[in-house]
Amino acid sequence: MHTPVEAGGRWSLATVTCMGQVGGWGHGELVAALPSWRPGSTRDVLVAFLASMVEVPILDRVAAFDNDGTLACEKPAPCVRAFLAHVAPDAEPKDGHDTERLLARALAGLTPQEAAARAADFLAQARHPRFQRPYTDLVYQPMRALVHLLHRLSFTVYVVSDGSRDFLRVMAPTAYGVRPEHVIGSEARIRWVGGGLRRDGGLVPLDDGPGKPAHLWDRAGRLPLLAVGNAKGDIELLDSAQHALLLRHDDADREYAYEDQDALSAARTGGWTVVSMRQDFAQVFSP
Repeated sequence: MHTPVEAGGRWSLATVTCMGQVGGWGHGELVAALPSWRPGSTRDVLVAFLASMVEVPILDRVAAFDNDGTLACEKPAPCVRAFLAHVAPDAEPKDGHDTERLLARALAGLTPQEAAARAADFLAQARHPRFQRPYTDLVYQPMRALVHLLHRLSFTVYVVSDGSRDFLRVMAPTAYGVRPEHVIGSEARIRWVGGGLRRDGGLVPLDDGPGKPAHLWDRAGRLPLLAVGNAKGDIELLDSAQHALLLRHDDADREYAYEDQDALSAARTGGWTVVSMRQDFAQVFSP
């Protein structure tokens, strides 16, 4: 479903200029809205994509972002894993999916509001072990700027994560500027019990891999024009989009260096744009 627009591909800076404006946004305005992206072919490709949206109906302007490692730091463990340790100190998850199962059990019986209050308390108090900053501060500034620009260009932006939906619904408005109803994720079943909503210990189908585009379609009735991810679990979401960005973690000094070879291979096959944190991010986190 892609229109290949890799860095150095068929959309050049001159092409962007010739395309004119996006709802009053010229090339210079688009570039100025992304100050934390370094000048270069990756930013040019991104701006070219945004410029191409001028003829797209607003209702079709949908963008989807993975969360952990795409919008925010996921090392040494995702934020939701730290939250699990906070509410269930003895829990020992084997992987991310197991984290969601154990979190569902740990919060079973609570109302959604009670679970949200626990998440808010954690986010207000917890600090990242390396950076000693709140987890809500460890959002990639270039991605935050891109989300903000997409909103200004009349996109509906979804966060599509395999992590806890209701945890992210607490975090997303402040951290990303994304509305709670635009968060899609894995979550415990919510049932109407005794006149109110309660969480139980079971988990709805995980929002990962092929579940990501399927659940986005369930919610939005559309597949994304732009999808952004960083890992194997994002491949199907990125493949469903007209244009895909894959974030490559290659900056151990400012964040962490690790690579997902399956995702990089899919990027080569699919003609996705690979974003280098080291080369393309002028700034990683906000000051």
